[in-house]
Amino acid sequence: MKSAQPDFRTLLQKAGHKATPGRILLLQTLLKESEPVAVAYIQKKLKGALDKVTLYRGLESLVESGIVREADFRHGHAHYELNILRKHHHHIVCTDCGTVEDAECNIEPLARKVAEKSLKFNAITDHSTEFFGLCNSCTKV
Repeated sequence: MKSAQPDFRTLLQKAGHKATPGRILLLQTLLKESEPVAVAYIQKKLKGALDKVTLYRGLESLVESGIVREADFRHGHAHYELNILRKHHHHIVCTDCGTVEDAECNIEPLARKVAEKSLKFNAITDHSTEFFGLCNSCTKV
């Protein structure tokens, strides 16, 4: 059974954004993806519905409000995924073929230790962790 689509209009408004057709379309596009995607991929999916500047600005503001998550897979550009309706997770990225898999891990105890040992910080409010290695297919080669 397919779950109902989130009410993006209300979500955007609660986060202090205008619920523009472009932002809603961007969120609908990200909702359909199973892993983080690059801006070029999003542009292709949107088929020119948003110009590049509007797309980048939209992604930036959605990342700042936590609706969208930005991931760095060391490809020289960011990847984006919807950050709602999902458990907190990280990614494992194959350094050979680029395969991506979600990885659940509890990094909060480490973040607390980092803050405790820090001389200049007393709290960690966010983190970004990606793991890199070789997938099963690439290690068989």
